[in-house]
Amino acid sequence: MLRIKGLRRRWIINTVGVVSVLGLVCVLAVTAVFAAYYYSSIQADMRYQARATTEFFAEYSNQSYNRYYQSCITYTQTFDYKNKIELQFINTQGDIVATSYGKWTGQSPDTPDVQDAIAQRDIVPYVGRNPHTGERIIAVSSPIIFSNGEVIGVLRYVTSTRVVDMQIWKIAGISTAALIVILLIILASSNYYIRSILIPLSEIIEKAKRITNGSYGIQIQTKYDDEVGELAETI
Repeated sequence: MLRIKGLRRRWIINTVGVVSVLGLVCVLAVTAVFAAYYYSSIQADMRYQARATTEFFAEYSNQSYNRYYQSCITYTQTFDYKNKIELQFINTQGDIVATSYGKWTGQSPDTPDVQDAIAQRDIVPYVGRNPHTGERIIAVSSPIIFSNGEVIGVLRYVTSTRVVDMQIWKIAGISTAALIVILLIILASSNYYIRSILIPLSEIIEKAKRITNGSYGIQIQTKYDDEVGELAETI
């Protein structure tokens, strides 16, 4: 019986164990692919909106600073997607001039994308945590260049990744559930297959022991025409 238990254990390790590892790798790969797709899609859309809005505000670059900042405030007040994305106008000192959440509301962003956009004079994305709240965010900062070539501020789109992360976790959960179902099917089929081997094998072992003890009249019969049947005929 020890051999039978050992055989069952080896079978489970060699089949279910390998399938579990490969399945877990597949679950992680699928989750990573969907996460990269969702994050890159959101970031690409925000980059496009930031570039388009920056080009729109280039028309105001020949106005005075006060008129320009007033235009920023007016634009944020009529921003259509304020329930999903926050639009911020930030000066070169990193202070918020206007935001779609309200005039001069919120703390100044401490993420590196703002200063990097000013230094590089190009759109810079950021994916990480908000230093003030700890919430995961996606942000895109685009420099605003005045008529004399001076960078006078940054237009910044920022949104929480909470909804995206929930979707990613849902995909991971579905993939894990599918893996568990597959493992249960493998376990059920493996158990049936193992029993078809172990039951006749245990009978052969029992009768072989009786023959060893002197019961030479015993015959080992089996209905299986395979290696198990060949073993019974040989004994």
